[in-house]
Amino acid sequence: MLLHRKNHEADLVKEALYRETQALLSRLNQIKELLSSPEIRMKISKELFEDRHNSNSKWQSCIDSGSPSA
Repeated sequence: MLLHRKNHEADLVKEALYRETQALLSRLNQIKELLSSPEIRMKISKELFEDRHNSNSKWQSCIDSGSPSA
């Protein structure tokens, strides 16, 4: 009886893990699909470039002003 209960609990855990894994894989596939879109890729590149440019501009203005924080 104890062995049967442990097997049943193990089966429940396996089933729960399987469901969670399937949900994560589904979400991962949605993300992959989004990232494969040329429009999304362009937006990501643009944002990364703008962030890099803004960061460089901030540091350059600190250097130009002689700020000791640079």
